[in-house]
Amino acid sequence: MPRYFFHYRTEEKLIRDEAGSDHADLDAAEQTAAEMGRAIIEKVAGEGGEMDAPRSIEITDAAGHDLLYVVFWAGPKVGDGPATPIEPATVH
Repeated sequence: MPRYFFHYRTEEKLIRDEAGSDHADLDAAEQTAAEMGRAIIEKVAGEGGEMDAPRSIEITDAAGHDLLYVVFWAGPKVGDGPATPIEPATVH
């Protein structure tokens, strides 16, 4: 199975994934990145963090080649509940 690396980017910094993880293919890695994005937004919302700032998970292969960017942010807050993550958009 190929190893993919999931680097987390905000407007201020890039947090590199030094370990990576194995996935059957890029589609499976993209699904993992989308789940990571959803979890990050839920954590940021729970901590009262900035919800409008775009974030991304940048997927690379073991050689460091860029394969896919999964960009995500929270949608506008409606009502009294927490902000709702928007489905991630991908750039192939």
